[in-house]
Amino acid sequence: MALLLTAAAGAEVRVLRFAEARQFRMGTVVSHRIVHPEMGAKRLTLNFSASEPGHEFAQHAHDESDDTILILQGAGDLRQGDSRRRFTAGQSAFVPAGQIHGTITAGTGAAIMISFQTPPDMALYSGARDSSLSGAAPPKGVITPGAVKFVEFASRNGLFVHPGMGAARVSVAHWRLKPGEKLSATAPPDTEQVLFVWQGSIAVRYSGQRRQAAERDAVFAAGPADLEVLNESPGEAILIQAQAPPAAARE
Repeated sequence: MALLLTAAAGAEVRVLRFAEARQFRMGTVVSHRIVHPEMGAKRLTLNFSASEPGHEFAQHAHDESDDTILILQGAGDLRQGDSRRRFTAGQSAFVPAGQIHGTITAGTGAAIMISFQTPPDMALYSGARDSSLSGAAPPKGVITPGAVKFVEFASRNGLFVHPGMGAARVSVAHWRLKPGEKLSATAPPDTEQVLFVWQGSIAVRYSGQRRQAAERDAVFAAGPADLEVLNESPGEAILIQAQAPPAAARE
């Protein structure tokens, strides 16, 4: 069960356990939806995929949603029609709404990817976007050269997807926290944000309460909310933070 932190009127903060995430399939990839409309999200989703070489997340397009895909481990090809572009751990692809895309796991080992759709696209979970199904129509969308933006994030400590690079619906940041280091995560009114724990464990303090999130767990906050995030690990903690609507453009 997700843990709810009591919040001020109109605010919500939840710790979402990876073990409780729901599965869905696209092509030959089985993914987990961690943040999605059925748990209350209205502005963004968070999906997690672990797949073996050759497995393909079928090509599709989101009518009105941007897609931000991060590779946390291994390698994959972003496929658009017959074209493929390799991106590897520590790199991301920002795919604007309407652009046809899919991923193929590359390399020799398993790949782990997460993705944020902003706003949510429920058709992704129902199979309606799976172009690999027998009798399915080709994906409806376009392939515009240069529309997909590839960004390296592993060496950054802060925003790497934001309005300044063309993302109007989301900002995404990569944070590396040393043991005992703190991070302030503010969700203004009418926003939602997610903190995904990729490495280590964190404590989240809010309104006098304290909750813990371990590796692959996520903290979901619907504003207004001011969170204090503390790295409780003996080593470095690595977090991915997404906010919709986006934070101000900055590097």
